[in-house]
Amino acid sequence: MLNLLGLAIGIAAFIFIFLWVQNEVSYDKYHEKRDQLHRIESDFTISGKHDRFAIVPIPMGPALKLEFPEIESFCRFMDIGNTLIKYGENEFYEERFYFADSTVFDLFSHKMLAGNPKSCLTEPYSIVMTNSIARKYFGEEDPMGKVIQTGNQRSYKVTGIIEDVPMNSHLQFDALLSVNTIAALRGDENFNNMEPLRFWNIGVFTYLLLNENARMEQIHEKFDGFYEKYMKSVGDAINASFKLQSTPLTRTHFEGNYSSDLPKGNMTYIYILSAIAVFILLIASINYMNMATARSEKRAREVGIRKVAGAHRNQLILQFISESVLMAFAGLVVALALVNILLSDFALLTEKSITFSMISNPMLFLFIIAVTFIIGLLSGTYPAFYLSSVKPVTVIKGSGIEGGRKGSIIRKILVVFQFAIAISLIIGTLVVSDQLRFLQNKDLGFIKDNIVVLELQDSTFRSKAETFKSELLNNPNVEAVSNSTGIPSRTGWVQVVLIEKDTAMLEDVLVINQVDYDYLETYGIQLAKGRDFDREMGTDFEEAVIVNQATVDAYGWGDDPIGKKIHWGAGIDRSGGRMLKVIGVVKDFHFTSLHNKVQPAMLFLGPFEKSSLSIRVKPGELTHSLTFIEEKWNEFDAKRPFDYQMLTDILGEQYKAEFRLGKLLGIATFLTIFIALLGLLGLSSYIAEQKTREIGIRKVMGASFLQILGLLYREFFILIIIAFIIAIPLAIWQLDSWLNQNFIYHNGISVITVLVSGLLSIVISILALSFHTVRASLANPVDAIKYE
Repeated sequence: MLNLLGLAIGIAAFIFIFLWVQNEVSYDKYHEKRDQLHRIESDFTISGKHDRFAIVPIPMGPALKLEFPEIESFCRFMDIGNTLIKYGENEFYEERFYFADSTVFDLFSHKMLAGNPKSCLTEPYSIVMTNSIARKYFGEEDPMGKVIQTGNQRSYKVTGIIEDVPMNSHLQFDALLSVNTIAALRGDENFNNMEPLRFWNIGVFTYLLLNENARMEQIHEKFDGFYEKYMKSVGDAINASFKLQSTPLTRTHFEGNYSSDLPKGNMTYIYILSAIAVFILLIASINYMNMATARSEKRAREVGIRKVAGAHRNQLILQFISESVLMAFAGLVVALALVNILLSDFALLTEKSITFSMISNPMLFLFIIAVTFIIGLLSGTYPAFYLSSVKPVTVIKGSGIEGGRKGSIIRKILVVFQFAIAISLIIGTLVVSDQLRFLQNKDLGFIKDNIVVLELQDSTFRSKAETFKSELLNNPNVEAVSNSTGIPSRTGWVQVVLIEKDTAMLEDVLVINQVDYDYLETYGIQLAKGRDFDREMGTDFEEAVIVNQATVDAYGWGDDPIGKKIHWGAGIDRSGGRMLKVIGVVKDFHFTSLHNKVQPAMLFLGPFEKSSLSIRVKPGELTHSLTFIEEKWNEFDAKRPFDYQMLTDILGEQYKAEFRLGKLLGIATFLTIFIALLGLLGLSSYIAEQKTREIGIRKVMGASFLQILGLLYREFFILIIIAFIIAIPLAIWQLDSWLNQNFIYHNGISVITVLVSGLLSIVISILALSFHTVRASLANPVDAIKYE
């Protein structure tokens, strides 16, 4: 029964992990033209500094199509951000709407439910919706031809409905608006302008469809000529250069480390969980081998008699292997039942649309059957050869199996292997948990709790932001309010500026955030030198800039950063814009995730409309404060429904992949330990049974309860300690690599974590062993001696 349970859990865990891995590696492979599709990306070098982006200039796609015959078509996607959409009484904020070229359905395979894929996005002010989003606004009405409104009062006619975008697409969207709308608004000559300056501003995801026999390398090889024609004049003027980057569509989910990219998968996590899946199966197999060899003496008499009766060794081998294969398939039946029961919970946990169907995925079933057969074969081969080697004369005389010592050594090696894996996973789980706690609790250099973030998308409302702030501050529960173009984790933007280094002004890229006078106070960002913006200082609005310590370090300003110059907004001829002077330096704060190093950044006041309102409220007063903020929001006649986010939730989005890994790893570790302990439980039962007579004699001779326990525990303790010694270097090597590859900032692996994992392994093992050993130790010695 223990063997069956172990195999069933092991196979079920393997199936779940395999489904997750299969989903991850299937991203974008459902597109018919996937092998011809590539996403292009930007690689800028400005004053020797590299910056890579997943987005490219707006005219890049059309210009490449014009110059390179290898390109059959292109499609651009422009994110329109969090936008209010209205139809009748239905009003919702939507975050996954994009402007897209009319070629989108030539490139990508999205099934049209209504509308013509060739023409549905050719006209300005047309929109194609997914089925779910159409139902959300129109219910049972036919959405075709209906008109929705966006928050900026523009109307779009529904010209197509498609099936929901599959979860395994790296580009998730709920609706596509015709990009020709922007061309109509700005004028086509402006929107698709191919003047050199337009190639130095980026903003769109762009995909190329190559001709069937074309290769992306051909475009890269000829790109120097393109750069010379379209970009070089401006590049030379600003001391910059540009390289075109590209990624095949089916590798976009995993590859590339670009700024402004879409959520990505992590190949390391695929390898980690795949390895765990294999280990779980191995541990279940080892359990079977251990138990089969441990109980070999009970079956030795059967083997001996069958050999005397004429059975050949090959027949016996076949019999034992058949038994283990049948046991594996019995485990598969139980495992399939478990998978069907737990599948919806697993999909919820992984936030994936995972199905398990023989009809839709017959290859998966064939694979699982093949794996089960291999597990049965692997589990049964050694016991089969071991048992079939029994000499009939020896066992019939009652002398036991020759080579019993060899079998015992192999069992010990297998137990060490099992526990080395289990202990490695315990260390891994604890280290991942440590890192998740580190991500949640690290001092980011700013206040993150009790900050409410409002998006001000209505330009009329933005113009009233200062008055709105004043009204909010009248409430004693509101501690501070700031209006800015960016917030931590959603930094303003990256821009080329001229920055003072030694005696020269050099072009470089800085992260820019336009703020108001209250930004540092609202976020509790600390000054390292100089002062904050001051309303009483008349020149601050036009000339003052505050930089972070990373900027000071990058430009070698040392202890004298105050008064250094940054020229923002200068043209190619270095004229225009504003000459700013540093009035303060803030300690580095993590305005991006802890995956990345803090970059040089600057804060300055400016006349631009700022879209993010950050409101810090008193701890414990959030509910009352939100009610008050909503009332004020409505009083100010906002054209949009009240909608807010907590900063902690926004920051948490940065580590979703790690939290999912933590959950999966925790469950996988639990299952691994559980299966290993099932094996330990079976072995302890067998050994306690084998030592019944010895225990009885020792007790008669005066051995205490603890001495008997020590006799039974000793063998396993030694094996677990050996496993612990083997597991430590392997686990540290892998985990150190994971931390360094994925996080600039981490806690490392502490000695305490390693020791705790060892202690945990021993405690868990004692619990598993104690069930049979304590019972054997407490047994009446007379009964024990009679037993044999």
